[in-house]
Amino acid sequence: MSRRHSIVDAYSTVETKIRDTMRELSNLWDEVDMSESMRLNRVDSAFTHIQLLCDDMLNGEKDMVQNLKISIREDMKSVEKMRNELEMDSFQRPADIKDGSIALRRHLQAEVKQLEIEFQKRHEDQKNLIEKICSLKKRLNSDFEFEYEIHALFPIKAFQKYSDNCKEMEELLSQRYRQIEQLQTEMRQWRSMAENVSEYVRNDEDLRELLDKNIDSEDFIFSEPVLDALEAYHMDLKPLYIHWLEDIEFRWTETHQQIEDLWEKCMVPAAERHYSSVFEPSKNSEQILARMIDECQRLEKKYASCKTVFELVEKWKADWNEKLGIEEKRKQPDYYKKVNVLPDNKRERELLAHMPVLEREIRAAYRKHMQENEEDQILIQGMEPLEYVKFVQEEHKRELKFELQLKKEEKTRLQSPTPSRTPRTQKRTMFRTPMSTTKMEPAAKKLNFDMDLPPCMSPATSEMISFITPTRKPAAGPKTSSPKETQSRTTTPMSKRAMTPSSMASGGSSAKKPLSRRNFY
Repeated sequence: MSRRHSIVDAYSTVETKIRDTMRELSNLWDEVDMSESMRLNRVDSAFTHIQLLCDDMLNGEKDMVQNLKISIREDMKSVEKMRNELEMDSFQRPADIKDGSIALRRHLQAEVKQLEIEFQKRHEDQKNLIEKICSLKKRLNSDFEFEYEIHALFPIKAFQKYSDNCKEMEELLSQRYRQIEQLQTEMRQWRSMAENVSEYVRNDEDLRELLDKNIDSEDFIFSEPVLDALEAYHMDLKPLYIHWLEDIEFRWTETHQQIEDLWEKCMVPAAERHYSSVFEPSKNSEQILARMIDECQRLEKKYASCKTVFELVEKWKADWNEKLGIEEKRKQPDYYKKVNVLPDNKRERELLAHMPVLEREIRAAYRKHMQENEEDQILIQGMEPLEYVKFVQEEHKRELKFELQLKKEEKTRLQSPTPSRTPRTQKRTMFRTPMSTTKMEPAAKKLNFDMDLPPCMSPATSEMISFITPTRKPAAGPKTSSPKETQSRTTTPMSKRAMTPSSMASGGSSAKKPLSRRNFY
């Protein structure tokens, strides 16, 4: 209603304007006394201009209405087409928008813009999917074909189906890649390790071409025929490789046994034994086996020229180890109670007498060897034979000294008195101030007569002895002692089974002295 009212007002304004304009024109013409004919001509010209203006306005608005209807019709077609391709419901005009109105055109333009965004996204996803499937189809040499036109938007179900097909092709490509890579890697390793396999590959051009191809290249085709060909070649080469592996394992084991025996004979240190006992294809090869054979030959020559010295050193080591075994037996707690020590003592004296003889023989044999072979020096763990013997002896002495030191420290720790504290004394000492520590405590407080002294066993008699001189209560009667009483106070000599080599070697045994006198030595 307001719009109609404003239009009527506009009409009235235009009419009033025309009347006022004509009135002013008439006044102007009256001033100049213009003739009637001239006035009619000018009025006709003015009315003609007004009529042309109205006609132009009318024609322009008619064209606008016509163009609006055409635009609405075209936008409606686009909306229906895109909604149909996107599998959406048909367009429904809102109830508050009049058919053929400007508002409808604006609504359709917004709808077209929104659908174009969705359509473009779907179209881009479809384009990427088609490109991926085409690439996989080429790499797999597959006969896959699209059921729908690739230039039109796929239905949602078709797009999902093609996406699943793409995933399957990717999994197939990944599976074939792993299989071909494993086959290529194994056959390449066999070719590099086994001579019979290498010769087979050299004589087969197709196999050589398959093994030399780079599967990471985009041009490599992971087709089923290529996979079948590689599997067939793998089955042909595997028996050749197994035959070579069994042969080299046998030769390796045999050679290693030889070199291990030579290592022991030539006393090669463990740090210089570089060859493993088991053949490992990933680490060992024919070249390493050849080097081990050369090492065997070198050690054989070394042992042949130095055999006398090595055998003497080996004899000395055998005597030395036997002597160490006897010493270890003596460390057993019940050795002197349950074992007859005489055979061990006799054997130890024999060994101690024989080893210096062997050392002199080693010195003489090594001197003779160096005179005959000046450049062929014999080194055992970086030392000459006699130096090695002295080193072993000195090392053993240091170990014994260290063990003795540990025993002394342990004995001192056990014999040192540790006064026991009552809760009262603990409380007093815990909170002692510097002033209180300067005061001297009475000697009676420092001594603890309630502590039990640790037991001490005599190594000669296996009896308990005291740290202080024992006192005996004097017998009743005269102060003079009879010979019988003196006889009873003397200790009995040690039994042969309780004697140690040190006690046997010493002239005056401590067992023959009175107990009261032994405690001071």
